[in-house]
Amino acid sequence: DPTRLVVVGLGESGGPVDWYVTGRDVVEALSALRLPAARVPSSRDLGGEGGLASLLAGAMAACFRREQGRLVAPPDFRPEQLIVDPDDARVADEIVRDSVPTHRARAWVDQPANLLTPATFAREAAEALSASGVVVRILGREQLEACGAGAILAVSSASANEPQLLVAEWRGAPSRSGWDVAMVGKGLTFDAGGLNIKTPPVIEKMRLDMAGGAAVICALELAAVRRTAVNVVVVVPMVENLLGGTGYRPGDVIRSMSGRTIEVINTDAEGRLVLADAMTYALQKYDPTRLVDVATLTGMIAAVLHEEYAGLYASDDELARQLLASAEKAGELLWRMPLSRRLDYLVESRVADLANFGPIGYFSNAGGSPTAGAKFLENFAEGRKWAHLDISGPTWCNRASRHSSPGATGFGVRVLGEWLGELGVALR
Repeated sequence: DPTRLVVVGLGESGGPVDWYVTGRDVVEALSALRLPAARVPSSRDLGGEGGLASLLAGAMAACFRREQGRLVAPPDFRPEQLIVDPDDARVADEIVRDSVPTHRARAWVDQPANLLTPATFAREAAEALSASGVVVRILGREQLEACGAGAILAVSSASANEPQLLVAEWRGAPSRSGWDVAMVGKGLTFDAGGLNIKTPPVIEKMRLDMAGGAAVICALELAAVRRTAVNVVVVVPMVENLLGGTGYRPGDVIRSMSGRTIEVINTDAEGRLVLADAMTYALQKYDPTRLVDVATLTGMIAAVLHEEYAGLYASDDELARQLLASAEKAGELLWRMPLSRRLDYLVESRVADLANFGPIGYFSNAGGSPTAGAKFLENFAEGRKWAHLDISGPTWCNRASRHSSPGATGFGVRVLGEWLGELGVALR
């Protein structure tokens, strides 16, 4: 019999996000009371399976802990068990299954760059995806040279760790020809900024610059374990942006896989370069109906939207609406930003097709704006239904929030998983 009754407030609406936050609060309460186990109410008492599922998902998120092999274990306490009604075992099993991809993304983002090199990232991703039935290929330097991936090769040119391009395919609707979605994620396992070197206190956190790649990989894993009825390909360039005698320079002109030439104004605007080649690869090899890229692209988006929202740019209103709706359901919020032809000047170059960093504004650094990054990438979407998610703000929480403890959040996995699920239903 229970010896204590823990009462946690739900909030006003009682929606999925409220239940999710309540699950986190339950774990925090059990931790404060140092209770190793607790029995949660049945789905019948929580208004249905949806409430229980959201509560358990929040509890799983709160139980996640990052460890790098410390000799002395940290003093914090976490409960070991949440006991559910036997009739709810299926719901609990599904939540445990679905939590693994998000936890994997969080662990990758928090992994030090000396332990998560491009090759390690590619290998671990391939192992996780293959176990879920996803077909994976990894392209190395020679294959990237053969593809003409000049932008990826330029960014990686100062690193001793060779670049990798991970390509993963999930055919959830094999009776339907073609590819419904291509998702491209930025996979900078470390970003020093190149010759435009970053400075403290930012540079030491730049292991998180592969969060977009982690998000799309783990969203694909989530779609696969759920057997989502969509045909999805994921492309992730995995590189390091360092500085050295072999590195690329401000003022260089490089040729991307698309054939477009790019004037390098700033070597710290490298994410859009590697994404450009990855987007081109996805379009040329798979011809998808929809294209979504995810990246910790600019620090300035966090100055606008902070840690609560990711920036959403989209060429198609319906695609934007779908992503915004999925974000609300998943509790990973997006805010749509303007994308207008009046802003094309942000990527103009006098010597090449495009510049990777726009003009310096009188009042602000317009070149480093999230809109400049989006305008650059728009050129490589080739007129498709395309969306760009700049997740720099919510990728990492400096404080405990409603949805995450401090540190890596795994942002993007849940919203993309929700969107792919809804799309699979719509395409039947």
